[in-house]
Amino acid sequence: MNNSSSSNSSSESDKIPESSEDESSNKSSETPKERENDSSELKEDPNLKPKSPEEKIDAPWKKEEIPEEDVRKNEINIKVNIPERKSKNENGKFLIDEKKSNIDVKSHIEEIMNNFSTAKPVIQKIIEDIENHKDFFKKENFILTDNSKERMALLIHFIKNGIPVLFEGNTGTSKTRTVLIACKYLNKYGKEDEKRELIRYNLSAETKIDDIMGKYVSDPNSLIGLKVQDGPYVDAYRNGKILLFDEINLASSNILQCIQQSLDNGFISIETNGHCLLRIDKNPNFSLAATQNPNKGAFSGKRQELGPEFLSRFQKIFFPDILREEMQHIAKGIAKTNNYLKKGDKDYEKKKEILKDIVNLHYDWAKENDSEFDIQCYTIREIETVIECLKKEEDLYTILMTIYGGRFRSNKSQEEDKKYKLKNKFKEKINSNGKEEYRYKSLKDLEEKKKSLPEGFPECYENDALKQTVQGVLLALRNKRNVIISGDNESGLTQVAEWCSFYFNAQNKKKKEQEKENKSYVCFCSKNLECSDLIGRTKIKDEEISKKDGPISFEEGFLCKSIKQGQCIVLDSIEEAPSRVIERLNGLLDKKNSEEEAKFDVPEDSKEPKKKIHKDFRIICTSNSKKINQISPAFVNRFEVITLENQLDKVYDEDFKNYVYSYVINIKKNIIKKKKMKKKKKKS
Repeated sequence: MNNSSSSNSSSESDKIPESSEDESSNKSSETPKERENDSSELKEDPNLKPKSPEEKIDAPWKKEEIPEEDVRKNEINIKVNIPERKSKNENGKFLIDEKKSNIDVKSHIEEIMNNFSTAKPVIQKIIEDIENHKDFFKKENFILTDNSKERMALLIHFIKNGIPVLFEGNTGTSKTRTVLIACKYLNKYGKEDEKRELIRYNLSAETKIDDIMGKYVSDPNSLIGLKVQDGPYVDAYRNGKILLFDEINLASSNILQCIQQSLDNGFISIETNGHCLLRIDKNPNFSLAATQNPNKGAFSGKRQELGPEFLSRFQKIFFPDILREEMQHIAKGIAKTNNYLKKGDKDYEKKKEILKDIVNLHYDWAKENDSEFDIQCYTIREIETVIECLKKEEDLYTILMTIYGGRFRSNKSQEEDKKYKLKNKFKEKINSNGKEEYRYKSLKDLEEKKKSLPEGFPECYENDALKQTVQGVLLALRNKRNVIISGDNESGLTQVAEWCSFYFNAQNKKKKEQEKENKSYVCFCSKNLECSDLIGRTKIKDEEISKKDGPISFEEGFLCKSIKQGQCIVLDSIEEAPSRVIERLNGLLDKKNSEEEAKFDVPEDSKEPKKKIHKDFRIICTSNSKKINQISPAFVNRFEVITLENQLDKVYDEDFKNYVYSYVINIKKNIIKKKKMKKKKKKS
């Protein structure tokens, strides 16, 4: 099935993109003779006409001539109508020629400010409505701040008016969450024509046009046993739904071009075998929202750079990193929503002080360990995890050492040992008005408790490195976090991951007595790994079976089975997995705040395209610590990273000999038991 654009649509060159710095430099580098040739070429072309007032392009003003704080206040890219002729640069891009333009730049700026002042009351009215429904956002565990209210209001305004919107920001800045909550808000408090269904789809390098446009699926009622099922894009486009594309800058150029043409043309042309070209007109209620991580910093080279032609179809809202004061407000809101912080409790003020110190520690520690080469960063996810652990009365010292120190390796030099530095940071002192006092007063008395493996953990040689890793892994799993265990090759990574997975599944099995099996799936990743190896694949049925349900069926992989059953799985050597496999898992790893959100998109399965995620489902990955920076930052930062130290570093010879001796004795005992069991079976 193919998607094609109409021959009646205007060509791509008729759209005026935003001018980039590269294009401007090309323009300025032209010689006078080249400009003269370009000008004569313009006169001879009968198709070049002045732009109609209805077409929108970005005004070519200079940054220093614009009141920056006014224009950037609400992150609105306001576009101005400029009826001006086009000119080409040497790359064939159409740009405004400022030297030949007879339009006064000041008048453009005045028009921009007028448009801005007109839009401002509309956004302000939406913000007021949002403030009047604070209880709704509280129930949804979405903390309202001045910045989040502005972004939410802008998004709601764009959705209401069918304007495509693009969210850009670093991982952990609540881009996707904002869209999900905005749609819920509109469906509850919006007018009838504003209530629309949301379709969420995670794009990846493996996504094909058929996945978003439509493909053949089984249909026993059809003469040929097949039918065409709309993909998420066609479904939303045809039926007037809201479509959220996560990670849009991971999509292939074919998909981006398809989206761009459908937005420009106002219809999609679908070609199917044996049928005429099918035209699907855009529903006026269709809205498109997309998110992306910037292709810079930790994400540099791991994302596509979207072209100006594509970006010009979207209004862009930037999500900056959350500032310290705003995070303090968010942390209190999360604590109240999770019933950790309750007014009237005798320890209310103490808990408030703990939260304040944790947020300050979060920012101070992140600043000390900030590196452009390190893909692991500290986001709101760490704050949420700390509060989740505190609510369950976990030990605060273990919480902080796991979340903020677990990713680091110990060092013989105390100056280089970050775990040692973190311990000392709890007791850090500062000078205040000539007096010395503790920086984090509520953390100064934290002390390490004796470590031990939990009862029921598989029998093994207990050592400090193992106990510390297992303690951190199980704490993360209990508190709804997935884990990456990093370390050296042949350090026991796989074995420790299997033990933790087995133990976690066994503990959950006790709670779920109705489930007989206790399976722990382990997948050894390689460069040849495909998504179908994890998720499942489509197969052709036998002729007799196909008469009942159609000729095509979907056979679930171990990942889909584990998602539904609530199993903890192990993905060994995750750094070896292709990026297309890792990108596909991002949507599965996001925090789910309700049963409605707890679903994983599997478009390959036409009968059950959304798999319900069991509350006990977890993933443990292993990775070589030297290669972890090769993995997608968006993937890594959805995990708790815990380092497994050298287990033989502090081993006492006598203890190790005793363990080996007892281990061999136990093996012999098990062999004798098995022989006796076989003899009993033969006699019976």
